[in-house]
Amino acid sequence: MRIVLIPGMGCTSQSNWYPWFQAEMAKRPSVQCILRDFPDRNKCRESIWIPFITKEIGVDENTIVVGHSSGAACAMRLLESSDVPKLRGVVLVAAAHTDLGDESERRSEYFNRPWNWEGMKMGATKIACFHGDDDHLIPVDEARFIAKQLKGENFEYFEMQGKSHFFYPWNEILDVVDDMILNNNKPEGGQ
Repeated sequence: MRIVLIPGMGCTSQSNWYPWFQAEMAKRPSVQCILRDFPDRNKCRESIWIPFITKEIGVDENTIVVGHSSGAACAMRLLESSDVPKLRGVVLVAAAHTDLGDESERRSEYFNRPWNWEGMKMGATKIACFHGDDDHLIPVDEARFIAKQLKGENFEYFEMQGKSHFFYPWNEILDVVDDMILNNNKPEGGQ
């Protein structure tokens, strides 16, 4: 099983909680966590990031994608794409569904058309969304809207107190990803 971490705007593979998360995932047997410096990191354009993920990194039905901030918007576009196989899981961290009136976000290309919420629901076996109730960069109402649109059997929403924009490690993400790993390894019809 592979886990691909998509960073936030301006971030490198050494930013925020990313190295910690990769180290934690390395403790899981048969799990490879891909943590790379992305091209175009200060603009995060969809036209560059999606091909980088699909062609250079590669995703398939045994992939869990974890996207943070702008990386979560990228993960949402992956979810709704018919060109991407159904993913094992997707974790959205500090996600937005609008450009928040920010020119940099507008130029990232993720927010220039409507979201295909039904397509997203079908894009992964399991989807989880984490958001801080005190996020000063992306208001919590953004995530609440996303949660309302993705509500269903394969979706979980976690509104966390005091986590801001998730700049530091938090253990709950490990529990969610572990659940995705374990549930995805069960035989069809398993408990």
